[in-house]
Amino acid sequence: MSLFKRLLFLVLILSLFGSVLAACGGEPVPVKDTEADFVLALPRLVVDIDENGVPTVAGLSPELLALLGVDVKQFAMDPRVVTWFTQANIQHIELVQKDDGIYVFVNGVLMPHLGWNSNELENMTDAMAKLGVIKPEFQTIIRFLVPFIQHTGLNVVLRFPKQPTVEEIPLRDVDEPIEMVVASSEEPMAILKARVVFDETGAPSILGLSTRDLADAGLAGLRNVGLTQETLQKMKEAGIQKITIQTTPNGLIFWINDEQLPYVVWNDEYLNRAADLYAQLYFTPQYELQRELVKTILPALARIEGEITLEFPQ
Repeated sequence: MSLFKRLLFLVLILSLFGSVLAACGGEPVPVKDTEADFVLALPRLVVDIDENGVPTVAGLSPELLALLGVDVKQFAMDPRVVTWFTQANIQHIELVQKDDGIYVFVNGVLMPHLGWNSNELENMTDAMAKLGVIKPEFQTIIRFLVPFIQHTGLNVVLRFPKQPTVEEIPLRDVDEPIEMVVASSEEPMAILKARVVFDETGAPSILGLSTRDLADAGLAGLRNVGLTQETLQKMKEAGIQKITIQTTPNGLIFWINDEQLPYVVWNDEYLNRAADLYAQLYFTPQYELQRELVKTILPALARIEGEITLEFPQ
């Protein structure tokens, strides 16, 4: 490629980048530590999905993006999912990444979402590498990127076609601060704590009573309940001795070997919203029982003081 063509290509990229930012509008996503050595805060980016699942980014046509070698069809959604969202009146889903997590909005309403700090991100990366979810070389890269993720503010909206008879739901006002989690002040309605120990065969036991014992006592259906040898071996190779899951009024917290991972942020209000979203998505008559169960059980999680520890053989 000649120098002139390279310069022309660079000018085209910069022009398109400027056009995208201009089309985004609004203020950049706020990042707490603006005095850090690295800060990237971008305005909201709206991606419109058509009925065939093909995305249009900030108004840029697929043909224009193709000039840069970007084939948007590679990122197309399943048209059946788009149709499902349209029928359920899911008009837009917004993801906001800040230094403390990823916030999820559906039709402008904040849902249970992901929270983190730098240590928890690194712990998750290490655990994924040990379990073979990511390759070791990617572990190094991701750990290198963690400080950058902590100082990056992104906001992406996926907007879907709506039915012509329904009213348009406006996007969330980016100038309004994101609501803070307010935990319920009510006493827990239930307390659940359990230590589940898996033996060398993968059979779980509580208080020394295993599923094998219960199967021998006549509950034959429990004989095959447990972990496979492949899973046990993977846990041993990863050095994972225990996994702890805890429910609190503020969310769902995970530990691997006493190292905390990113957590799910919730309160009773967020869980009620999630239950309503489930009912909105599964609105047909055959899901009536499931809707009732979710509406009853999901909001109650914020009022259950629970802790389950899974221990594995070494």
